[in-house]
Amino acid sequence: MSANNNGKGIDWDGELQMLMESSGIKLAELVRPKWTVRARRRIFGARAFMIAVVITGPLMWVTVGSGAPEAAVVPVLMWLAGWIGYGAWISLGRPDWSITAHTARDLGTAGFQAASRFCFARSRPARARWRAWRIARTRDRAAVGAATA
Repeated sequence: MSANNNGKGIDWDGELQMLMESSGIKLAELVRPKWTVRARRRIFGARAFMIAVVITGPLMWVTVGSGAPEAAVVPVLMWLAGWIGYGAWISLGRPDWSITAHTARDLGTAGFQAASRFCFARSRPARARWRAWRIARTRDRAAVGAATA
């Protein structure tokens, strides 16, 4: 099954094609499924997450509305949130630590860049005032230095 490709390494495309044909997948009939089929598959793939939310959501609501002290409510809410996280982990296919670390890094980087762009856009007037003040101070010092020289 592993074609050597005349001593130039393994022909991975040919290997994949042979594997698909031996599995009964016809390459000529491959088409992308409709968006409804893709959405249904994604929703059914997230069953564990949805079940966790459906079960723990009302429990969280009852816990918060029970009138218990915060010292008792917060740990229970954290524990229930952990079950939601566990459902999400199962729905994502139980990724290992390297996938989780890379995803967390990518999300952290994207979040930092979005926050940086947000702050930069909102701080533009303050930066303009600072530059105007600094230019005025430099101009005034130059004028005082020229007058005393």
